[in-house]
Amino acid sequence: MQRRSATVYAVLFLVVAGGAYSLIGAAQQPDISVDGQSYSENQTLTVNDREYTVSSVGDGEGTLTWTNESAIRSATWENNSTLEMEGNTTFRVSIPNESDPDDVTLRQEFELGDNVSTVTENETKYVVVEDGENRTLVPVDEYKSQQFGEPETREYSEGDEVEYEGNQTTISNVTTDAATLTWNDPRTNDVSLAEGENATLGPEEDNRTFVPHFPSEGELVLSTQTNEYQQQLNAQADFDERVQGLWGIIILSIVTVMLLIAFAFLPNK
Repeated sequence: MQRRSATVYAVLFLVVAGGAYSLIGAAQQPDISVDGQSYSENQTLTVNDREYTVSSVGDGEGTLTWTNESAIRSATWENNSTLEMEGNTTFRVSIPNESDPDDVTLRQEFELGDNVSTVTENETKYVVVEDGENRTLVPVDEYKSQQFGEPETREYSEGDEVEYEGNQTTISNVTTDAATLTWNDPRTNDVSLAEGENATLGPEEDNRTFVPHFPSEGELVLSTQTNEYQQQLNAQADFDERVQGLWGIIILSIVTVMLLIAFAFLPNK
């Protein structure tokens, strides 16, 4: 009788497990479907006057690129610092000690060779010039003038244009500490996209929010239906939760059947 009852209950639990399994096989996860424009690689789109190019579309992710044509870069010439100009020429920056200077001067500097000896006497630096047994001390500035000629001097004012590091720059501001140079430098920017993660496109002052969707390989859909997408995503999460519950029923039923069979065949005392 014990074994007969165990068999009946085992069959009952197997039927429950089979029913749960058949439900899993018949169930279909709801698809995500939102209205929006479809794009593929190298296509362009415009959002409030900002143009984007679809540079890549992968499995659930993609990248848009756009060029900021008005991007500005800057460089600083600090007062009394040295800088390299064209032809590897070294200049020292000089700014007048005024409350509101407008000008900056670049004065060429010459480097003494490694074989040139110098000494300092009475806070003045000299070059040691030897001619046989004769030894002469020549002030460094005078020695450089004899060897290299007069240094080149360049004077600029605020608003002047100057070629610097291959860029046509403008001296936009001069203070007692430094002169600031600015120039236009268009930059390419990347916008990373991921399935279901909202992306803000367009200028900062006039942008729009889209939700990226990748329905098939190489296809990107940008939709403004962010709320609808989230609702469908929640529906998928509910579906997955129910399927996991059915798998739990299957596992529990099988474990129960195994225990029933094991207990049914225990020896009688």
